[in-house]
Amino acid sequence: METQNCNVVTNLFTASQTHPDRNAIILQQQGRSRFVTFKQLWDKVDSFSTALIERSIRPGDRIILMIPMSIELYIAMLGVIKAGGVAVFIDPWIGFKQIASFCSFANPKGFIGIPKSHLLRLFRKELVRLPLTVSTGRCFFGFPAGWSFASFLRRPGNGAIFKAAPDDPALITFTSGSSGVPKGANRTHGFLWAQYKALKTEFPYEPNDVDMPMFPVFSLNNIAGIRTSVIPDMNFKKLAEIRPDIIYKQMAKNGVTTATASPLFFDKLSDYLSTQNLKLPKLRRILTGGAPVQDDQLVKWQQSFDTTEVIIVYGSTEAEPVSHISLEKRIALSQEKPKINKGYCTGKPASSVKAKVIKIKKVPVIFRQRWENHEVAAQGDIGELIVSGDHVCRDYYNNPDAVQSNKIIDADGVTWHRMGDTGYFDSSGLFWLAGRLHSTIVRGKKNYHAQLIEQAITETFPDFEKVAALGMADPQWGEAIIIVINPGKTHAEPDLIKKEMESKGYPIDRIIFTTAELPVDPRHNAKTDYGKLKHLILTKKIS
Repeated sequence: METQNCNVVTNLFTASQTHPDRNAIILQQQGRSRFVTFKQLWDKVDSFSTALIERSIRPGDRIILMIPMSIELYIAMLGVIKAGGVAVFIDPWIGFKQIASFCSFANPKGFIGIPKSHLLRLFRKELVRLPLTVSTGRCFFGFPAGWSFASFLRRPGNGAIFKAAPDDPALITFTSGSSGVPKGANRTHGFLWAQYKALKTEFPYEPNDVDMPMFPVFSLNNIAGIRTSVIPDMNFKKLAEIRPDIIYKQMAKNGVTTATASPLFFDKLSDYLSTQNLKLPKLRRILTGGAPVQDDQLVKWQQSFDTTEVIIVYGSTEAEPVSHISLEKRIALSQEKPKINKGYCTGKPASSVKAKVIKIKKVPVIFRQRWENHEVAAQGDIGELIVSGDHVCRDYYNNPDAVQSNKIIDADGVTWHRMGDTGYFDSSGLFWLAGRLHSTIVRGKKNYHAQLIEQAITETFPDFEKVAALGMADPQWGEAIIIVINPGKTHAEPDLIKKEMESKGYPIDRIIFTTAELPVDPRHNAKTDYGKLKHLILTKKIS
């Protein structure tokens, strides 16, 4: 009996047959609109894939993709996967040095990118002589690349889809790097199928939904579900510069019914709707995540998106989704008295996920016993969250050190991913997020969680613009608890802050007031970059 082809591109072929005239992708940039139907997208992917094979791309070959979210990105990505290759997606927010490092690290056979990206390639000896180079712009006598994107689309397609097994790699994407150097998550065909099923189960879509996804992988999910993706008109390198007026017009014009984006995206859209007294009546659901969402953000969204279901999704590059919770449930829990001040609730684990909380260790965890005898945290105790499931990445490309540090193999051979987040399960089975493992402060042999300290301060002094807590080396305590505050237009005496926090169980050793913007992660522009902040303090750029 012939085994099923697990290649995820079979989803696109199916869509091209059942809904050929439905728009697959709608793109608007600088006032210019473009679209491609599912049939047109299949034809272009078929041509592109055939051209790759004609140029000796073989199953397992890794191809760098440096194209922003666009129709061309999905043609290239799906074309590579259709041919059996592995698409190595480089996010636009990654810095120049990291881009060069990742590209070389992937040991690629080819490089497909916008013209500007090839200038980077030409300055790297490992990349300058790749056998396959393709530019989305024009090429002249092999510059800046060997072939143009348009020339690949002129090739007649052969219709063949590489027959993939579940464990065959399809896509490599890099983690945000909030806890160190970004790692290349190995997304297999089986993983992508499992992720699609998990998202479909947790967040059911309606037949005629039109989605606006800020993250490329969610567009792949839309193709599998035969949904139209409207790519937001924004600079993905500069999230802080999102134009909410443009996003609003784009949503209204295209009848967007669902959207998936970072909290900052919805913050800006919410502010715009409120100040302009506008609504988006067709927007029935919002999915957001990537960074903790504050309660005051949710209250604001509740007013701006009053006819929209808002869901806060918790997950990571390696495991998405892990859990989720509705806006109403989160607000209700935060308003319960007496106030617990124990983090942010992320909801119950998804039905396709198994989850445990283990005792905190900032070192690799070697499993030697069964779980009931292992160091599992008691209910209500804060520890590190680990998860397993079919849509949880089992490894990283060519990075055994990262596998050892971030994965646990139990006695049954099951791979558990260390989320790198701390928190606890309450008596109702809800997971409460306390912070990042790497930002846990060990003062006097006791653990303190940066996010909980920050939450306690902002709840007590709500007018502060930004607060960050971190540990710094200290001869007496091992680590001292340092608080960095951007006070905005308000003021509070350091002694008062220390006294209030002491009453809540947080001994504060030093408070730094600054007018400088505190560094945040480049992907979501929301999470404090503790490593950069510590460097700024040590170099006295913040003091």
